[in-house]
Amino acid sequence: MRTLLPLLALFCTMTACGRRAHDVSDAFRWEAELEPGTTIHLRTVTGRIEVTPADGRSARVAGSTHWVGPRDPVRFTWSRDGDDVYVCALLTAHRECNDDENSFGGSDHSWLDMFSLFKRRSTNVSASLRVTLPPGVKVDAHTLNGPITMVGATGGITARTLNGSINIQRSAGPVEAKGTNGSIEVSLDSLGPEDAVVLESVNGSMTAIMPATLDGDVELKTVNGGVRSDFQISGDGEMSSHSLRGQIGSSSREVVLKTVNGNVSLLKLQGGHDRESPSPARGRPRKAD
Repeated sequence: MRTLLPLLALFCTMTACGRRAHDVSDAFRWEAELEPGTTIHLRTVTGRIEVTPADGRSARVAGSTHWVGPRDPVRFTWSRDGDDVYVCALLTAHRECNDDENSFGGSDHSWLDMFSLFKRRSTNVSASLRVTLPPGVKVDAHTLNGPITMVGATGGITARTLNGSINIQRSAGPVEAKGTNGSIEVSLDSLGPEDAVVLESVNGSMTAIMPATLDGDVELKTVNGGVRSDFQISGDGEMSSHSLRGQIGSSSREVVLKTVNGNVSLLKLQGGHDRESPSPARGRPRKAD
């Protein structure tokens, strides 16, 4: 028995008995003044990305980690190339935090390959980013597993996630939001004359709440779900319970909302506040008078 106990302790240390969970809320902090027109690129693989408005010209990024095992495997890093700032959560010292695809394994791979080590490790690892963003700064946020939420981003938005929802509120400028498994909801207070809105998913409903002055070349489409528009869409494009395509006004601005499984709604912003997003009715699509 005396011999068995030390052996059991050693076994537990080397295996799951010693795999304790850890959470660090202040694993990383970064701050810098960013002028309008700058783009901040945020990269993590499994974790939440949250963006809120800053009071002044300084952008702040706080990183938190969760992992199981003896040590934190996440390395936070950042780089700057002119008007592009990159803030990344990496799992290997051999990767760089920039937009050079070759540093992530070559041009034949996607940006997700920079995080391939996450998929090979058995540990439970996540790294989340909380950002305060100055006015006029564009944000480009990518995560593989986790939601993306943004409030008050006014310089333009790119958001991509594989597994997770995307929620953008009280923002402005062009938006490109793409996901695979998760809903997408975007509410914009204003748009420039050529600011496009492109929302695409596979499994998830999507809602775009736009200013009443919205115009553009519109495509709303779903395979398993319904479509709805508060805006009058004219033209000879497709009009069915699953698809609306046509023109609002005379602008050539691109307005695209597409999913495979889920409802699609293009709604008007009312009184400067988000309106409730009802489920689109089945059958003939509704067009506002």
